[in-house]
Amino acid sequence: MSCIVAVGAHAADMEFTAGATLLKHARAGWAVHLIHLTLGEKGNPRLAPEAYGAQKKREAEEAARKLNATPHFLPYLDGELPANDEAARAVAILLRRLQPQVVIAHWHGSIHTDHTNAYHLTRRAVFMAAIPHFNLEDLPPARGMRIYYAENWEDLDGYRPYVYVDVSDVFAEWEQAFKCYAIGRGEGGFPYWDWYQARTRIRGIEIGTTYAQAFAVDEWRMRQRWDTL
Repeated sequence: MSCIVAVGAHAADMEFTAGATLLKHARAGWAVHLIHLTLGEKGNPRLAPEAYGAQKKREAEEAARKLNATPHFLPYLDGELPANDEAARAVAILLRRLQPQVVIAHWHGSIHTDHTNAYHLTRRAVFMAAIPHFNLEDLPPARGMRIYYAENWEDLDGYRPYVYVDVSDVFAEWEQAFKCYAIGRGEGGFPYWDWYQARTRIRGIEIGTTYAQAFAVDEWRMRQRWDTL
């Protein structure tokens, strides 16, 4: 079975940016996994991190059910996500267990340090998982993973969409998963749904469909081979 893994700095990051794409893969028979590096537990001004973290975990589990995905929670703290080999190793172990063909990550040009660190540690984890000489619980290497970078409102510095996925047929179900989160329903003050719905519509217009999610790739992957134009 083919497998796709999305690695988010905080619970909700990947559901908001790539949730429709993940659901489309699930509908096509792929195994779908969400790795939450932190819960984003410091993001509520009225709740203590412990209480909000518990709420975010419940929301993440419900959103994952609606996306036909399996969630994984790592123990790092919101606002304190490290970009070191310890964190990369934890992700690399999961990648070896899951053996994905596709990994979705944050773009590096972000106003949020956790997002930038998530970019670096995910790339490091993909490298570690692929090299057999890293001893990761005696698990077999995971090779041939393709990395795509999701479009996040905080990660737009230098972001250039290159790959578009038509998500028109799963848009309504994605909205339901999105709004499993209180912040997705507008309860945190920032209009997340308005931003992502509008962005998804714009990306759809750009490729001649109703809704699409866009992804960046590393510059060295921007190559196409055609026999004729």
